[in-house]
Amino acid sequence: MAWALALTAGCSASRSVVMSDADRVTASQVDEMLTGRLYKVDFSRAYPMSAPSFPLNAPYFISVIDDRVESFLPYFGRAYSVAYGGGEGLRFAAPITDYTDVVKRNGRREIKFTATTDEDRYDFTLTVFPTGESDLSVTAFRKQSISFTGQVDLDPEFEAVRTE
Repeated sequence: MAWALALTAGCSASRSVVMSDADRVTASQVDEMLTGRLYKVDFSRAYPMSAPSFPLNAPYFISVIDDRVESFLPYFGRAYSVAYGGGEGLRFAAPITDYTDVVKRNGRREIKFTATTDEDRYDFTLTVFPTGESDLSVTAFRKQSISFTGQVDLDPEFEAVRTE
C-alpha cells in the first residue's frame, strides 16, 4: 500500500510543468502577442484529412493583426465546390468575425475565429502552448478540413506591421 502511494505521488509530481527562465520569457512574449491580437504563426507540417501528414518546406503561415487574418497556407484535400481556375485555396486576407480566446489548462490558449472570402467560409481553431508551439485546424464550408502544426513567430520585426 505504501509503495502504491509513493508511486502515485511520483506520477503526479512528474506532471508538473517546470519552466526555465528562457521558457518564461517566451511564454510572456507569446501571451503578449496573442492578447494584443498581433501575431504570426509559421507552420512546418500539414495534416490533410485524406492523405498522410507531410513536412512543409516553404514559409507557410497565418498572421492576425487586430481584426484581420492573412492566410498563406497550402490546401490538400477534397473540394466540394471550387472557383473557376482552382481558386485561391487557403491564401487570402480577410476580416475576422466571432473571435474568441480562452485560456485552458497549463497556459494553453484556444483561439477560434471565422474568416469569409468570396470563395468560402473558414473556421479557424488555433491552439497555442506557452512555448509557442501551435496546432491549427481549418474547417471550410466547401472543402475538407485540414490541420497544421507550427510555432508562433517571435520576430520583433513582425510587431512593426501594425504601425506601418
